[in-house]
Amino acid sequence: MTPGRTIAHYEILGKIGEGGMGAVYKARDTHLNRIVAIKILPPEAIIDDMRRQRFIQEAQAASSIDHPNIVTVYDVSEEGGINFIVMQHVVGKTLRAMTSRGRLEWSVALGCAIQIADALSRAHARGIIHRDLKPENIMVTEQGQVKILDFGLALLAGIDPNYLPAGRQAATRTIEPRLHTEAGTLLGTLAYMSPEQIEARKVDARSDIFSFGLVLYEMVTGNRAFSSTTNASTIAAILREEPKPAGAFVPGLPAEFERIIGRCLKKDPGRRFQHMDDLKVALEEIREESGFGALPAPRSRILLPVAIGILVVAILGGRMWWLTRSPTVKSPSGPALIRLTSDPGLSSEPSLSPDGKVIAYASDRGGENNLDIWVQQLAGGEPHQITKNPSDDREPSFSPDGSKIAFRSEREGGGIYVVSTFGGAERKIASEGRRPRFSPNG
Repeated sequence: MTPGRTIAHYEILGKIGEGGMGAVYKARDTHLNRIVAIKILPPEAIIDDMRRQRFIQEAQAASSIDHPNIVTVYDVSEEGGINFIVMQHVVGKTLRAMTSRGRLEWSVALGCAIQIADALSRAHARGIIHRDLKPENIMVTEQGQVKILDFGLALLAGIDPNYLPAGRQAATRTIEPRLHTEAGTLLGTLAYMSPEQIEARKVDARSDIFSFGLVLYEMVTGNRAFSSTTNASTIAAILREEPKPAGAFVPGLPAEFERIIGRCLKKDPGRRFQHMDDLKVALEEIREESGFGALPAPRSRILLPVAIGILVVAILGGRMWWLTRSPTVKSPSGPALIRLTSDPGLSSEPSLSPDGKVIAYASDRGGENNLDIWVQQLAGGEPHQITKNPSDDREPSFSPDGSKIAFRSEREGGGIYVVSTFGGAERKIASEGRRPRFSPNG
């Protein structure tokens, strides 16, 4: 494709890049007079009408997602035997380019991760699984906004022969990776596949969560979680090995951030985060506690805030110097912090009883590789396990009188359950549902 050539009503302006699924060109839409990106698909990508139709269905579904962190698909078409996709033109860098010289600051990686999780949460809610999440498919604009590319292109790689149209069937799609395992050759996509993709097992949104964990690990540490020299050894590492803890590479990385990455990378999908929106909330809590998370603005935009910050620090420093010289000034005492849990596993989603005396939370401290509901007196004493089911129980919420706890459980297809605050029979009150809350009258 040379500059000046026209495909349909798109004038080619220049080449942007090239990858395994085709070349991307900057172009001008002569009908709407706007700049777009066109991906020209290689002839071998669409080998039959059935695969082409599946891809068009997926592209149509992806184009219906109105989200600021997902690149908009404008058109999927064919002209003169050339199949192409027309997308929003994004000016920025891929995460691959951003991490090519080393890891990102963990606060910057956190800001990226929250945006990615938010976008995938919206896609999963529409029944759309990305299936090919990797640093090359994630761009960051000059303003620090994340854009996810290439929804649906995994279909063209022959990964999904039993594709069903987007909808509630998405959780039962079967993935059959077409892998090349010759020694010395490493496919980029393979390094970001989940164990169930590699083993051709049924795949749902939790596969994207594993791939998300791999991308997050690489952003934070600057290293691939499973780095090997051949495809065969990469497959073996993904299926059987555990990555080196992210904290080993990053001094000062919050322990909760490291636990979140570790949980995304669990081999068993049942032990990962079950929903991307839960993962997003967990990341947002780290941002709120740390006060970080936003991506840095372009240099020209940070000079004034930096100058103001220096001035403020100078003023405050002078003020503190004067106060410390005055013998009459007493240092104010801060609030007392009480640590309630100290187990090595995951404890999350705390809920405080209305009288402020009891806390309920989800934890895997029982050692059965699943989350259960636990309660603990704030005054002291040992925690008490309320639920004991092999499926995950989470998102506890107290009734107004504190006598009952509602929670989400993955048992029996998932639903909302109620149990006495101090144990007893659990009662299912609704199928489906998330984050239960009692009405004021209970």
